[in-house]
Amino acid sequence: MAFLKIPNVAIKGISACVPPAIEENKDIPFYAPGEAEQVIAATGIERRHIAGPDICVSDLCTQAAERLLDELGWVRDSIDLLVVCTQNPDYRNQPTSFLVHERLGLSENTMCMDYFHGCPGWVTSLGGVSSLIANSCVKRALLLVGDTVSKDQNMASHESRPLFGDCCTATALEYCEDAPAMYFNYGTYSDGGKALILTQGGYRHPYTHETLEIELQRRAGTLKEGQGDDMDGMDVFSFAITKVPKTLKKLCAEFGLELEGIDHFVLHQANKLIVDAIAKRLKMPSEKVPLGLRKYGNTTSASIPLTIVSECANAYRNGHQKSLVCGFGTGLSVAAAYIETDNIVCPEVIIYQKEENV
Repeated sequence: MAFLKIPNVAIKGISACVPPAIEENKDIPFYAPGEAEQVIAATGIERRHIAGPDICVSDLCTQAAERLLDELGWVRDSIDLLVVCTQNPDYRNQPTSFLVHERLGLSENTMCMDYFHGCPGWVTSLGGVSSLIANSCVKRALLLVGDTVSKDQNMASHESRPLFGDCCTATALEYCEDAPAMYFNYGTYSDGGKALILTQGGYRHPYTHETLEIELQRRAGTLKEGQGDDMDGMDVFSFAITKVPKTLKKLCAEFGLELEGIDHFVLHQANKLIVDAIAKRLKMPSEKVPLGLRKYGNTTSASIPLTIVSECANAYRNGHQKSLVCGFGTGLSVAAAYIETDNIVCPEVIIYQKEENV
């Protein structure tokens, strides 16, 4: 386990942007009568926001960032660091942070960085960005996290299609000498990473004519289940309900944190079965474990900040909040953190509006 204690950094605001199109799980055409209702009951997911072919990560990130900057009253030239964390970059050879930097009109003195990470990405990159603020000349930073992960799914898969939705989020951080310390705990279990890996299309296994045709069929929903890559749901479930509680308990033990004093226990929104199982193992009362699954599904790296915005905004806007957060999945890996916030900017979830010049 890798522990971090980061002082002098305050989260000043969180926003989230989702695409306008919604897919209702009850309307997915391959389900037999009554099957969709069973899936919804098991996963807790009724609908998801889905990005069309003309909406990319930079689009959602830009609108989330613009709203947050406007409500904070931060001028563009005051941003020292811009970080984007995504698995779905707009381009293969251009960091997405550069695209957002241009569209936001940030200064040429703004440093840009990109993280490539999945479901634990918000917590992982939050630790990295906060470390830079605490130990450098960076005073203000924007952390943009999210995916258009629905574009990677097998549209014929009964297991994965009803789970995943799209979202990008913005988190504003600032150097603050009297800010309570943030505490982090990271764990990596790479021997299980194949449970979530897409093997084709990278430089290890470039697309051939045959595998590209399979990929196109997969995205179009014409590929039969069992062909191509799909996640190993049972391996992921076993990993989540064993490693996540251990990671959180070790975080609390290392830094002397008491679970009873936590206001919000915000988990990656994998599915309701996993979230409920983890909360039960930690004996966390359900009223402290927010769920945004019903409306948004599993939004991978964006799911924790999206859940804060969609389910807990009033509490975070209007008081001091102590939160335990934990992302888990891709890698396989776990990233957990204890954070305190105080009256942060937290606008309602933004519905993306198409920009004419994009």
